[in-house]
Amino acid sequence: MAEEIVFDGAVAVITGAGGGLGRAYACLLGERGCRVVVNDVGRPHGDDVPVAAAVVDELRAFGIEAVADTHDAVTEGAAIVATAIDSFGAVDIVINNAGIGAGTPIGPDAPEQWRTTIDATLQSSIAVTGAAWPHLVERGGGRIIMTGSPAMFGASTTIPYSATKSAMYGFTRSVAAAGRRHGIAANNVMPSAWTRLTRSLPPGPMASLFAEQYSTEDVAAFVAWLCHPSCAVSGESFSVGGGRAARVVLAENRGVLVDDRSPEAWADRVDELMALDEVVFPTSMNDEVTWQAHLLQEAGRSVPAELAPGGPLDWNRRPRP
Repeated sequence: MAEEIVFDGAVAVITGAGGGLGRAYACLLGERGCRVVVNDVGRPHGDDVPVAAAVVDELRAFGIEAVADTHDAVTEGAAIVATAIDSFGAVDIVINNAGIGAGTPIGPDAPEQWRTTIDATLQSSIAVTGAAWPHLVERGGGRIIMTGSPAMFGASTTIPYSATKSAMYGFTRSVAAAGRRHGIAANNVMPSAWTRLTRSLPPGPMASLFAEQYSTEDVAAFVAWLCHPSCAVSGESFSVGGGRAARVVLAENRGVLVDDRSPEAWADRVDELMALDEVVFPTSMNDEVTWQAHLLQEAGRSVPAELAPGGPLDWNRRPRP
């Protein structure tokens, strides 16, 4: 049995924490010993009390140290982190939970129509992560959580949301790689939970499944584990919900090599190109190029000696996930 997951006064900054998943993260991390910065720009209709302040009142009622922050995560990431530093003197955990859903279709006006969705999720994560980064480096480590979505697998009715959430996969991998030498871990959670967003689902089996099986607390438990210093996992994406979690990876098949480099040559080999009977899982851009070189060499093509069998960058010598 694993040791109990507790935090000895660690400081967690959580964006979009005025309700739903963000509130669940704040509550559980606070119960487990974190001091919490609850960030949210929202205000309930007809109420002058920001939702962040309402959550902080809840936390303080249970003896949890927490402060509210209402800065915009897109444009004021540094101010959010400053709230943590001013209030608690540190930042150890960043949970980039802010975001919005949008179903605007593809079309001539997409660049402007999609901007709010892209900013709310990707740009806010960049802003807050970037502002926290020097503090985490100085601290000698920390944990960063990105928020993706199962929509990364494709969602024709909400293309901007799907596109933005898909970006979190590569962003997480890259931030994790940059943080490795500083003791900073980053992971991407693709949650399924009954929140304000999923409550907009039309009545039917999907809405019923979410309402009955996917609580925000289930996701919060997984995120709390990822945030703990004992968790060595980094650079990964997980589909999480209903007491289930699954590692999500990008895969690549063996590919097809043609000598006749014409459009017709590719048309003749489409079945091989699409085959998934043998796949690999590159863990970085360099890893993927190393795999390409491995297959070129295997086919008798010339590759640099470092990438050839026995070389320091030989695919077979690369660490596998």
